[in-house]
Amino acid sequence: MKTILRTLALATLAVTQAGCDWDGGAAGNGPAAAAQAGAQAPVHAGTLDVAVSVANARQPVPAGTLTALSAVPGVPAWSTTGGNPGHTNYVPASFDPAKFSHRFSWTLPAGAIVSQAQVALDGGQAFVVVSDTAGEWTLHAIDEATGKVNWTTALGKLDIVDPPAAHDGKVIVSTQAGSQGDALWFLDQRSGEVLDRQAMPSRHAPGHSTADMRMAPVVAGDGIYVNDRAAGKLVAKFDVSTHKLLWESTWSGSPIYTFAPAVDNGRVYAAFSDGGLLGFDAGSGATVLEHHRQFTDAPMPGMMTSEGVAYALSPNGVVATDLKQGSFKWQGPVLLDMAAPPGPVLYGVAHDAVQAVERATGKTLWRMPLPSPAAVSNPILATKNLLFISNYPQNGSGTYAVDIATRKVVWTCAEGGWLSISPNGVLYITPFKGRITAVNLG
Repeated sequence: MKTILRTLALATLAVTQAGCDWDGGAAGNGPAAAAQAGAQAPVHAGTLDVAVSVANARQPVPAGTLTALSAVPGVPAWSTTGGNPGHTNYVPASFDPAKFSHRFSWTLPAGAIVSQAQVALDGGQAFVVVSDTAGEWTLHAIDEATGKVNWTTALGKLDIVDPPAAHDGKVIVSTQAGSQGDALWFLDQRSGEVLDRQAMPSRHAPGHSTADMRMAPVVAGDGIYVNDRAAGKLVAKFDVSTHKLLWESTWSGSPIYTFAPAVDNGRVYAAFSDGGLLGFDAGSGATVLEHHRQFTDAPMPGMMTSEGVAYALSPNGVVATDLKQGSFKWQGPVLLDMAAPPGPVLYGVAHDAVQAVERATGKTLWRMPLPSPAAVSNPILATKNLLFISNYPQNGSGTYAVDIATRKVVWTCAEGGWLSISPNGVLYITPFKGRITAVNLG
C-alpha cells in the first residue's frame, strides 16, 4: 500500500519566565519554520498505512524555565484516563506551590483539537492525539525536557480517536471507523513507529452518539481493556504482549452510554448511563457482578474504583457500590468529577464548590466555593497536600491549587483544561484546543 503522510504543522513552542500569568496571547506565534516537521521516515510495519515525521529543528529556549528534570519518588506514569487503571485522579506526592513555574507551552495548529484533552505521560514524554480541520488525526510525542516534538505519526482520517494510553515503551490508541475500520494501535514511544494494529470489534451502535466512547485504553496486568458496545457487550480484553483479542464480555442489555472500564483486584468493571455497574473476571471475561440502580438515561462523566468500592458519577449524585458484596453502598452529592486518594476522604468538584466527601457514608464533610462556577465540567486532581482544579476549557477561568489542610487557594493559572502530572513532577493543563501548558511543580 502506498505510504501517506499528511503534513500537519507541528505546534510551536513559546516559553516565558515567572509565574503562571504568562503571556496570554503571544505564546506559540514563533517563526513558521519552527513549526514544520523534519525528515520524513516511512514506517515499515507490513501494510500499515502510516508514516512518521521526526522533528529535527531545535529552537533556543530562554534559560531558567526548562529546569533539569528528576523523578519524583512514588509517582508513576500517567498511563490512562484518570492516571491509572482505577481512574482515581490521584498522584502520591506532595508539592510546594512556592516552587511552581511555567515550563513550556505547546500550541496546536489553528482549528486543531485534542482528543478528549487527555494526554498520556511516560518515559519523559507527553503523548497527545490531535485532529486538524480536515479530520486527519496525528499522534505527537512532546519531549518533557525541551518542550519540542520528538516525532509525529499520522493515523489517517478517522471518525473517532480515543486519548492515548502508555505502557512498557508503547503508546496504545484505539480508533473508530474510517477506511481502516475500528482498530487498536501500538506505537513505539521513542520512534513513533507503528508496531502493530489489531482489528477491534465494531463499537458504533446505529442511532446512538459515539462521543461517550472517547476514553483511553486501560492497561493492567496481562491485559489491555477497552469499552465495547458490539451487540450489547461492554468490555473487550487484548493481550498486553501479543496484542490479540482474548475475550469480549457478554451481556443482554443495550446501554446508550458506556465509559472506560476500571480494573481492580482481578476484576474489570464497566458503568453505564442508567446507574448500573457490571463486573467481569479479568482472566475469563465471565460476569461476576451485576448491579442496577436506575436513575436517568443522561450520560455520566465516568466512574472509578478505589479500595474495594466503585464510584459512578450519575446526574442524581455519586453512586457508591461495594465491590465485594456487589451491593449499593450510598448515594452522595452531585459532582462533575472526583479524586480518590487513599484514606477516609474523597474529593469532588460540583458546579459551584469543592467538596470533601466521607468515603464510608457519602456525607459531605465540607464545601469550599469555587473562584468561579463551571459551565459544564471541572477536572480535579488530588495529591497528598493539594487539590488541582480546572474549569471547563471554554470557560476560560483557569486552574488553581487548593491546600487541603487550610482550604485556601494557594496558586492560580489563567490556562484551563484537563489535568495530569508526570513522574517528573510536571503538571499538564490540556484544553480541547489552543495550547497545552506544562508547569514545573518542583
